[in-house]
Amino acid sequence: MPHTMATTTATNLTRAEARERSALLRTSHYAVDLDLSTAADPHAPTFGTRTTADFTAADDGETFIDLIAPAVESVTINGEALDPASAFDGARITFPVRAGENRLVVVAQGAYSRSGEGLHRFTDPADGNTYLYTQYEPTDARRVAAVFDQPDLKASYTFQVLAPAGWTVLSNTATEQVTDLPAGTAGTSPARGPMQLTRFSPTLPVSSYLTCVCAGPYASVTGSYRHPETGEEIALGVHARQSLAAHMEADEILTVTTQGLDFFHALFEIPYPWGKYDQIFVPEYNLGAMENPGLVTFTDSYLHRDRATRADREARANTILHEMAHMWFGDYTTMRWWDDLWLKESFADYMGGLALAEATEFTDGWVTFALRRKDWAYRQDQYPTSHPIVADIPDVEAAKLNFDGITYAKGASVLKALVGYVGREAFVAGSRAYFAAHAFGNAQLEDFLAALDAAAPDRDVRAWAAAWLQTRGTSELRLEVEDSGTQDSPEAGASRTRRITQARLTQRDTFAGESRTPVLRPHRLTLAAFDFEEQGEKGTAPEAGPRLVRTRTWDVELAEESAPLPQLIGEERPALLLLNHGDADFAKVRLDPQSTETAIGSVRLLEDPMDRALVLSALGNAARDGELPVTAYLQAAAGVLASETHPGILSSVMATVGTALGQWVPGEERVDAVAAMLESALEAVSSVPAGSDQQVSLARFALSLTARTAGARGASRVTRAGRAFASHVLTVEVGDPLTETAPGLLADHALRWEALRALVVLGWAEVEDIEAEAALDRSGSGAVNAASVRAARPLAVARDRAWEEATQDSSLSNEMLSARISGLTAPAPYPMLEDRVDDYFAQLESWWTHRPIEISRRLVVGLYPRWSVRPRRVAARTDEWLIAHPDAPAAQRRLLIEARDDLARAMRLRGEAG
Repeated sequence: MPHTMATTTATNLTRAEARERSALLRTSHYAVDLDLSTAADPHAPTFGTRTTADFTAADDGETFIDLIAPAVESVTINGEALDPASAFDGARITFPVRAGENRLVVVAQGAYSRSGEGLHRFTDPADGNTYLYTQYEPTDARRVAAVFDQPDLKASYTFQVLAPAGWTVLSNTATEQVTDLPAGTAGTSPARGPMQLTRFSPTLPVSSYLTCVCAGPYASVTGSYRHPETGEEIALGVHARQSLAAHMEADEILTVTTQGLDFFHALFEIPYPWGKYDQIFVPEYNLGAMENPGLVTFTDSYLHRDRATRADREARANTILHEMAHMWFGDYTTMRWWDDLWLKESFADYMGGLALAEATEFTDGWVTFALRRKDWAYRQDQYPTSHPIVADIPDVEAAKLNFDGITYAKGASVLKALVGYVGREAFVAGSRAYFAAHAFGNAQLEDFLAALDAAAPDRDVRAWAAAWLQTRGTSELRLEVEDSGTQDSPEAGASRTRRITQARLTQRDTFAGESRTPVLRPHRLTLAAFDFEEQGEKGTAPEAGPRLVRTRTWDVELAEESAPLPQLIGEERPALLLLNHGDADFAKVRLDPQSTETAIGSVRLLEDPMDRALVLSALGNAARDGELPVTAYLQAAAGVLASETHPGILSSVMATVGTALGQWVPGEERVDAVAAMLESALEAVSSVPAGSDQQVSLARFALSLTARTAGARGASRVTRAGRAFASHVLTVEVGDPLTETAPGLLADHALRWEALRALVVLGWAEVEDIEAEAALDRSGSGAVNAASVRAARPLAVARDRAWEEATQDSSLSNEMLSARISGLTAPAPYPMLEDRVDDYFAQLESWWTHRPIEISRRLVVGLYPRWSVRPRRVAARTDEWLIAHPDAPAAQRRLLIEARDDLARAMRLRGEAG
């Protein structure tokens, strides 16, 4: 009789346990057999899994192997059968080992997943086809097979998969053999039809979290790449579900792939080691992508069924290159434990950005990085939960939440600065030596520093690491400037050129306080001056009006709390002074008062998009930190809507505006602030080039702003215009132009759903309208949008029902859960969820105990009552819960602390106590 048991807290493997196990064991090979013959039956909850694990033990003893499964049928160690009822506790199988070689065989029933963890199963509403894929990082390989699920116990894997005939079955390595089986053979039900048994060639040594299996009637496009020096041929593949086959854009994906392989081969001088290079785009994915060697998985939202902007294409290319960098940083050489997650993620984020800018058409990719990625890092690094780039990760639950803006974007930013510090040649040489010393093995911080130390003996790499990698918080840089105009009378100052009389650069540790000595980091950066200049003829096209033109630059350094800048003394005072010009440093930059005034009114006049990105970043950070009125930031943002041509800047500004309007603007001012921004957006939609990416982005933005007008007392001219725009979108069929309101813009499904969402929230659409739109769009994204819009209806019963479904219906997939959450938290004409504040805190503990961690995370973050009209009460309830639950999982506490911090910041910016 199979033994069954619910998942327990034993699923949270600790670092100490992992170290103890790796001291005892050395893994060599796993043979994993998966029976996926039941996959197409939505009522079949489990699949068969058999693991044969070969390993050696340093001594006689006892250990455990990880497995999360509803049932274990048999366990055999070295030919001796164990009783599953006593050996298996729902998360671990405990067994004895002998010194030397051992073989463990585990036969179990695994559970198909709907959370995106383990073996995820998805049925496409577009055609009824079923698709499977695995996702393991950091520790979900144990949901599919019995494994020692920690990164330093690498092994070779051989997969064998039984699946319905005709399916595409993929794994990390090439197919070795496919055997067709008639219906009813291999122990399957004859009703399930014929099957195929696919055996894959063994992998090279790899960590368990990097293995992967995908199965289903995926559509495929293949190609090949030949190494320019070795001549080795690498088979390439791009795969997606059939309903997205027409939108696969395989040619562009393969072009970026080829460009990346050329770039990394030249940079690392190590041939791609993993044989083939498949890339598969999968549904309901929790991540952007995952670097499984030989079979990279991506969210299929990267396949653009609707209009794709250049920003969309750049984001996909960047992700492709990020994952490709992992083939070396992370797969070839892997961190020993999750403390050194940065050894792969920071490097891949930096290397992906480098390859994007130097090997593809997106040569300005660092601009998007400077504003969007770094903004993520700055925000994450000012939470109370901020941590060093090299983090303290005591267990795997903590690891799951450490895939954050510090590990990715801050780490990449700091590495970019490190390259400048030691020189690119030394950095690359150190990386090559690091790979050579730890090929197919594991490493930690000291290993990389040793390699870099040898490559750059004239630089104190360890001091640099101590300042940047092993401390938390962001340095805040400020330029203090005085000029002759501030000392003379207004009359005298007005009649002569203002010259700088004093200049000083200062840094502040954002985490310094009474209990901590300030961390003073070394900074090397460029200071740039900008002045207004009237534009005349430029080429053959006359351009009227002023521009902000860079007139001077100075290289400056700072290692102490402050340093004078004598090189500025006597210089004419420019209209704007910008620290960190070129974005070589990682620091929050504060503009001086005059530069701030110039930036608010004229940031759009800066010619270089990198300069615009850095100025907007400074303004956004100042507004978030309460140093700049939110209205001033919104004024600057409104000024760039119609003029900004860089897609990364435009999308980032719109995202920050959304946060400002939703959280930072006082309630009594919000209606007017939304209306003002909506007016600017609608004007920009009609004035930017017809059919441009700008127009697409602005139209979506205007519709989202229209939804935010819910609750306005009476309809103003602007709110009526927004509603009219949304209504017009829905009168235009997919593929036709919006000639009346946005000439040149074509309607697509994404735009129509955004328009319908706005009208539903405003009470200007019926249930019948939602069902009609769902009937027009029977795709997977259509089903998600329909669920979200149904939940967004401005009726207490609709929001209440969505709450119950989100919190109680464990059958909801990860995406369908998020759809309910996005709908029930949509703007509303009056408070509808206030009674649910108590429910939220009452259910917190049970969510984490009884739901998968990814589902729990979405519930904790998505339903946090930031929507309450009584934020002080929510803050107090959060504090009470944290005090009453000191032993709650650290990962759960971290999510709550960060949500509480966001709420406190919003209250401060709105002028509320708390």
